[in-house]
Amino acid sequence: MIELTCEEFLKIDPLMLRNKVIAFPTDTVYGVGASIFDDEAIERIFAMKHRTKDKPLAILSPKVESVIPFVEVKNSHVLELMDKLWPGAVTIVFNKKAGVSDLITANLPSVGFRIPNSEIALKVLNHLGNLATTSINVSGQETLNNLEEIRSQFASDIDYLIIDECELSKVPSTVIDATADEIKVIRQGDFKLNV
Repeated sequence: MIELTCEEFLKIDPLMLRNKVIAFPTDTVYGVGASIFDDEAIERIFAMKHRTKDKPLAILSPKVESVIPFVEVKNSHVLELMDKLWPGAVTIVFNKKAGVSDLITANLPSVGFRIPNSEIALKVLNHLGNLATTSINVSGQETLNNLEEIRSQFASDIDYLIIDECELSKVPSTVIDATADEIKVIRQGDFKLNV
């Protein structure tokens, strides 16, 4: 595992980051991610977490324009929510379009996207594009938000660890379902939302 600051990471050519697993802070928790087009690296994320493949990953994105090509937006209310809630600690689940790996979505017809409210995460995402992500932990166990714990448990599984200090809410994102005309809250997280 190579540890480096975000600014050092941004100097690496994205082509050199193919098949790599990256750990970085978001606004909620430390995340681990790989390019949405890189099934090999995504497989490694499932393996390191001992996560079953019937549990989908979320996709972190740098901007709304990077989300639109991969999802079906049901109505203008959803677009308004995207503009209002992002960047922020809200994951929106959409019906997916072609181009999103079934590995990410656990063969489901839907996919969750989020634009984090984190300068470091947004820099990483602008550098690499959309990343399939999840929290850093063994599936079913507490999320790791301490660099020492991440190093001790996952040093051999992560290629790059971004070590910048930042404030984490340590609470998962709120998840809303926008796959139907009626929008529903699936999980209430740090961001309290009534839709």
